[in-house]
Amino acid sequence: MKKWKLICFILVVIVIVPIVGYTSYIYIRVHQANTQIDQAIKKLGIPQNEIVVLKKTAYNAQPLFSAEWFPKTITTKKDYETWKKIVLKNKRYLNGHKLKNKDAVNSIKNCEITYDFTYRARSKSVEVDCIYGENSATKQQIQEYFSYRILDKFKTD
Repeated sequence: MKKWKLICFILVVIVIVPIVGYTSYIYIRVHQANTQIDQAIKKLGIPQNEIVVLKKTAYNAQPLFSAEWFPKTITTKKDYETWKKIVLKNKRYLNGHKLKNKDAVNSIKNCEITYDFTYRARSKSVEVDCIYGENSATKQQIQEYFSYRILDKFKTD
């Protein structure tokens, strides 16, 4: 009986400890990345009460301890209202698809005017890209449609 307890204990240590360690590592890294992204958002002057998170900060990595990056997608209440007006007026989404159900514009989760932030762990920098539809926004689109104008990809330490 003692032998079985020892075998079970060893199996638990071999299996459970690495899993708990890895998930803890990811949790800590995502928290650190989210803090860096939030600081970049603040530097860009986007008010906290305007922000709507469309995709939470997530962990991404290449295999075997290579580059790690953490994307987060947001929009703002003002950008959502702009998007809603454009889509209802044109009866098309910004990606070109036809608007079949007008109720779809009532969900901010469908907004196509977004800011994609990416924290890169290796360089310890945050990049932001303005997205219009499914593509990076042009300078003209940023000037015309985005409430918070970020003209170039933004890097911060």
